[in-house]
Amino acid sequence: MASNPTDPRNAPIVASTQEYLEIADVISDLLLTKNGTVCLIIRTSSVNFDLLSEVEQDIKIQSFASLVNSLDYDMQILIETQKVNISSYVEFLDQMDTPDLSPGLKRQFTIYKEFIRNLITKKEILDKKFMIVIPFRSTTPVSPLSPLEYKHKILETAINFLYPKKYHMLKMLKGMGLDGYQMTNKEIVKYFFDVFNPDNQIQIEGINIRL
Repeated sequence: MASNPTDPRNAPIVASTQEYLEIADVISDLLLTKNGTVCLIIRTSSVNFDLLSEVEQDIKIQSFASLVNSLDYDMQILIETQKVNISSYVEFLDQMDTPDLSPGLKRQFTIYKEFIRNLITKKEILDKKFMIVIPFRSTTPVSPLSPLEYKHKILETAINFLYPKKYHMLKMLKGMGLDGYQMTNKEIVKYFFDVFNPDNQIQIEGINIRL
């Protein structure tokens, strides 16, 4: 059967997704945008603020205020929230064989499974990621097809600016009781892949959980 030339599925692909993104490349654990901005991305841990005592909350607020007041450069705090479907985890728990557990532990395990069922029924399960983006803005535009030597020349100047800021930020985060590290090439690429491909999976307790 002849194909229908008016069917949008038969239309030629004239541009890739990459052409519409501002990302030019990811090199040396740094994100390079098409306008020449180089971004260093720090992934941070988190705390449940509501579970802290009033004194601990005051300490966290003061530590964050100290961090903000110490800044002499731009930064962006990125908080990504995703809904997580853990129904597969419930199925995994139901299929677990627990013959070696004592009667008391079996009772606790049953209570835990019921707690998880009620949790996913009555509340949304959210996965949060926290990132701090420190930019270096150059006036040199770049494209994904620019020579690697050209990109490295931009990165050399950016690294001299960004790395002292990175060490300062990690020190301030540690003072807040948080862990932080610079995201790698692989992690940055995977993060943006997940953003533009929302049907990805999250690993929980050895079980693949589809969003």
